[in-house]
Amino acid sequence: MIPAQSPRTRDMAPENPTSDNLSALMAMLAHKDGLIRKKGRIGLEALGEPAVAPLCEALLTAKDRHVRWGAAKALGTLRDPRSAPALVEALEDRDSDVAWLAAVALENMGQEAWRPVLQGLIDRGVDSVAMREGAHHVFSKQKAPGFDDLLDTLREALEFGELTEAGGIAASEMLRRLRDAADADDWGNLPNENG
Repeated sequence: MIPAQSPRTRDMAPENPTSDNLSALMAMLAHKDGLIRKKGRIGLEALGEPAVAPLCEALLTAKDRHVRWGAAKALGTLRDPRSAPALVEALEDRDSDVAWLAAVALENMGQEAWRPVLQGLIDRGVDSVAMREGAHHVFSKQKAPGFDDLLDTLREALEFGELTEAGGIAASEMLRRLRDAADADDWGNLPNENG
C-alpha cells in the first residue's frame, strides 16, 4: 500500500522512486542532516512494498538510532503486516523513541499485528517491561467482536506494567482464537468435490 502524501512531503520525495534507488534512500536514513534523513524516509515510503524488507532489516540491525527511528516511522506509514514481527522486536529497542514508534505502527495495523504481538508477550512478557508496555499500547484501544472480553482482561492485566496470570491466559486464548479463525478460513478456501 502506497500512502498518500501531503503537498509538503510530496515535494521532498524523489521523483519516480524505484527499487534502483532503494540503497541510496536507505543510506539517507543515516545522514547527519535531519532533512536528508526525512527525504530518504519519504522516498522509502513512496516505494512501498519493495522497501519493507530492507526497512525491517535496518530496524533490527542498524547501530545508528536515526536509522532505526526512520525505519520504524516508515514501516508505520506503510502498515505492511509482514513488518509486524520486526516491529514487535523493536518494542524492546534500547532507544525509547524507536520502541514508541514500533508500538504506534503495530497499533495502527490493528488485528493484523495481533498474532506476533501476542506471541511476543507470551514469550517475553514476564521478563520484559518494554514488551509489556508496548503490548499495552498496541491493545489499549483495540476492539473486535469475539475478543472484547479478552482484550479487557489483557488491558487490565497490563495496566500497571505487569503480566498477571489472567493476562497471560487472555493472551494465550486470543492467540488460540486467531489461529482457529485462520484455520477456519483456510478450511473454507479448500476446493470442494464440485470444483
